[in-house]
Amino acid sequence: MNVEFEPVRLGPRRRRIDPTWIGLVVVGSALVLAVVKPWGGAGPGTAGPGTAAAPGATGSAAPTSRPSNREPDASPPSVEVGPPAWADVAPVVSRRASWGIRAIVLGSASEASAGEPARYVERWAADPVEGSAVVDAGDGAVVALGVTFPPAETPLAVRIWLDHGDRQLEWIDARPIDEVPARGAYLFLRSSSAWASLLPWEPGRYRVDVLVGQEIRRIGVEIPDRTGVLPDPDGWADVIPPIAAPPGTGLEGLPVGLFALVAETPVALVSTPGPSLDEAGAWLDLDREATGLDPDSHVARVYQSRATRLGVVLPPASTVQSAVLQRLAPFEATDDLVGETTTRSGDNVSFVAFARPGGATWRPGVYALRVEFEDRDGAHDLTWHVELRPGPVGAEPVLLSATRVWAGFAGSSGILLGTTASIDGGSEPSGIRLLDLAPETDGLYAGLSGSNYIGCGATIIRGRPTVIGFVGPVDADLTPVTSMILFPLADDGPMSVLTATGAVPGLALAVPVLTAEFGGPASYGLRAGSSPDASGYTICIGLVQPGG
Repeated sequence: MNVEFEPVRLGPRRRRIDPTWIGLVVVGSALVLAVVKPWGGAGPGTAGPGTAAAPGATGSAAPTSRPSNREPDASPPSVEVGPPAWADVAPVVSRRASWGIRAIVLGSASEASAGEPARYVERWAADPVEGSAVVDAGDGAVVALGVTFPPAETPLAVRIWLDHGDRQLEWIDARPIDEVPARGAYLFLRSSSAWASLLPWEPGRYRVDVLVGQEIRRIGVEIPDRTGVLPDPDGWADVIPPIAAPPGTGLEGLPVGLFALVAETPVALVSTPGPSLDEAGAWLDLDREATGLDPDSHVARVYQSRATRLGVVLPPASTVQSAVLQRLAPFEATDDLVGETTTRSGDNVSFVAFARPGGATWRPGVYALRVEFEDRDGAHDLTWHVELRPGPVGAEPVLLSATRVWAGFAGSSGILLGTTASIDGGSEPSGIRLLDLAPETDGLYAGLSGSNYIGCGATIIRGRPTVIGFVGPVDADLTPVTSMILFPLADDGPMSVLTATGAVPGLALAVPVLTAEFGGPASYGLRAGSSPDASGYTICIGLVQPGG
């Protein structure tokens, strides 16, 4: 059952429309063991109405709201409640299949029933492509902000920036309300130093960056205050530490590679140097040469809020020919970024280090450090990349993790079954890993063995896949990804899935729309591609024991 709300009205605010409160209906079905039905000749159908936007769930673009010359109303006061869980907001989240901005608002006391606390409501605005989507929160507080999208264009990751004006964008420390793509992976809470308290999204201008394949889609967002006024940008002051250590202090014990100077202490940052990447390439951070499940990372991802210098330790006795620091995100820039560049060549340590003007700390963003140098082995032209996070580094988004780990399988042929469940059964996600299949094969994952039947008689799948990957030739078109349940709901029509393609030629990913995983006992029919020779697969989960 879908929960419908009036689309957000863009432009001047008018009388607010009180949305209807409808409970979330949880649908369950009992599954039993039965004989596996092989893949049919017609194959599964194309995903259809199951993923369509609900009637009335679309919106149209209108003029962007304008800032007012009058003094804006104060930001909403601190919300005296804890951050919501997915179960708290799920009853008001509508299924939508188009690009837009979703906001979850903590309703005002006037919207609550007598004697009950204020409830959550959804606000939604279509991506206007030009201009900004406006979130009308009324006199409530925006507690969660995220994106909606077509199921066939599922994002790999999202970043949200607060616009302070004058090309100053602050990367907001935000975390998904739930890691599961079918739930709240694309709906974000602002992180707070006190995890038990809720930090609302303050009124202002935002930019939401969405990584889709090899492209970045940018959506402007405006959140007016409770009186309908869009606050003017407030500027963003630099942080300048009172004491700065001299360049090169303490570098003798660091390995060759990237480093940051943090509170006078050098900190090694782990990344593999290589060619220069653009913004999307650094976000994807792919190791296309990897042949296993442990790819190298070309981007160091760290939280160092007090870093005053970024640099590279070079091999001893290196001579720097050229050194350039470039910012890749929130936008590409080189001018006025660096106030001082220090280089040193010595038998004990050689390095290059960059400092901001005035000795200010480096702001969260993505940076590339390109250094041309000569050492005893000859001339080198290498680039190191670093992603300075606005808060502690958390778990990678599921689909981005699968893209990075499985990129090396592109070009082969078969199917990959992945899970984010930890090996030891702990609650903390451990990144994507392949599900074990029994019996084990020597060095070859059973999904790449050439069989179109996985877990059906000859093998058994240990666990339930969170994400399924399809690999094929790099010039193969693996879209669309279609699926259906063969048992126990045979002939029930196509099963909707979220799919992510385009990041790596020869790799397509699929996750369920309504559940956290492909559950069982059940068998699924899956196909990636529409050509006559596109491979179809039957995946059996919890149905047949080997030899049974």
